[in-house]
Amino acid sequence: MKRGFSGIERLACRPKPWRRQARAAFSLIELLVAVAVLALLAALAAPPLLRTIERGRVARVLVDLQTVEVALEAYRADHGHYPPVAVSCVAADKTRVLQLPQELADGGYLPKSERTGTSTILEDPFHPGDTYKYAAPENYWMNGSKQDDRYPVWVPSDFPSCQAPGGKADDSPNSPLAWAVWSLGPRADPTKALNYQAPLAAATWYRKSGDDGVIARYKERNGATWSTLR
Repeated sequence: MKRGFSGIERLACRPKPWRRQARAAFSLIELLVAVAVLALLAALAAPPLLRTIERGRVARVLVDLQTVEVALEAYRADHGHYPPVAVSCVAADKTRVLQLPQELADGGYLPKSERTGTSTILEDPFHPGDTYKYAAPENYWMNGSKQDDRYPVWVPSDFPSCQAPGGKADDSPNSPLAWAVWSLGPRADPTKALNYQAPLAAATWYRKSGDDGVIARYKERNGATWSTLR
């Protein structure tokens, strides 16, 4: 014969409300602790991860600038001079001045992009949507119109080491500078990186992870090619 539970026994077998609350509260505390630990680990891991990403982009820039160098020298071998520079006095185009020459893409020296605003798919990884910058004491395009004048490039007085603060804007055909190409660099500020002394003045150069400034490659006329990162 089955024995039933008395009312008192049934009450004794039921989970106590305070026990259920204690277990629920303990689980919530565990969740909060886990979230706090994950947030701490993320905070600790973020700076090294960002530095690694930055170093990877810098490495890509160095390779890309060498690619542009090959394209520029091939263009000069074919045409007897380097391609013209592209500038604009339109405020809306301020960040797009000194883009890589359209002639490099049209001539097949660099892969062409069909997107508006860039002449080649070779984009600056620190300035998405825009190409690397290019300047040379050559003729230039102004608002789509070819100019007879040459583009003035800032050349430090101690070129090619470029450590001296003094120098001059040189647009002569005998300028010691053949050309310069550069990335705006991490934490790019176009208004700063496109000042008249960039990219040849050492004060405008990127030095190390966490820094700002341009990453440039430039060539002496009939001489060596230099990189601002060695």
